[in-house]
Amino acid sequence: MYYFIVNPKSSSGKGAKIWDALEQKLRKKKISYEVFFTKGILHAAELANTLINSKTPCTIVAVGGDGTANEVINGLAAGSGITFGYIPTGSSNDLARGLGIPSDPLQALEIILNPTRIHDMRIGINSSGTAARHFAVSTGIGFDAAVCHEALHSRLKKILNKFRLGKLTYTGIALRQLIRLKPSAMELVLDNQKKFFYRNVYLISVMNVKYEGGGLMFCPEAVSDDDYLDICVVENISKFNMLRLLPLAFQGKHIHAKGVHIFRCHTAVIRSDVSLPVHTDGEAHGHRDHITVTLDTAHLSFITG
Repeated sequence: MYYFIVNPKSSSGKGAKIWDALEQKLRKKKISYEVFFTKGILHAAELANTLINSKTPCTIVAVGGDGTANEVINGLAAGSGITFGYIPTGSSNDLARGLGIPSDPLQALEIILNPTRIHDMRIGINSSGTAARHFAVSTGIGFDAAVCHEALHSRLKKILNKFRLGKLTYTGIALRQLIRLKPSAMELVLDNQKKFFYRNVYLISVMNVKYEGGGLMFCPEAVSDDDYLDICVVENISKFNMLRLLPLAFQGKHIHAKGVHIFRCHTAVIRSDVSLPVHTDGEAHGHRDHITVTLDTAHLSFITG
């Protein structure tokens, strides 16, 4: 049985039209399914959690952007016997890009209905005090998180999505945030052993797949089926050099630049001298001065081919 959790407002309202096309294909193929439409923030997680408690085993499919997928994954985190599918309808679709899922929704649906590969995916956890949230793509503190926070409420994003140019949202906002940004002192502790201190940090990004922010490859070697988190630290460079660095990150060619540090670990603890924006899969996760990032012990059965 297939259960679809659909965000009808994804991609500035195009999600509903995309679902109409998907539903026509499901009916034509006489597929047995149920559909649930999200009505607000965190509703997708509630729906997913309800389904795993009453409908296991089954296939649950998120139809929306990376944020919708993140909510569903958070709702599935405690589930077993679940197969997860994803049909990307957002503006960045970094999760689909990182896992090789077609950007065309009808092609993605075809893979879910006729799966040939189940990806054993590790899921990350970002925690701070009593606040914890799972992520599939990435989590970060500082510059990239500030861009994500602004993009969630951006009028520019809505306009560009109408012309299928949603990825440019992050570029425009990144330029504005870079002008405003004041680097911060941060401490990074890896696996409770290796400790690093940096005085002027722009961002620390923890990656589970190689893409975030509409195609930026801060950690180009990141894969989601190993037992490691990949971390990118950018510090102690001028804003001009930071501006030069961002285009290189779309090709993963920034990693050898001065001020860029790449690490792999099982657990990372990040402390800042001030409270900074934090994101999980591009969704706002508050402002914090410390976070702990780990991998969940559970795996997610993800349809990718």
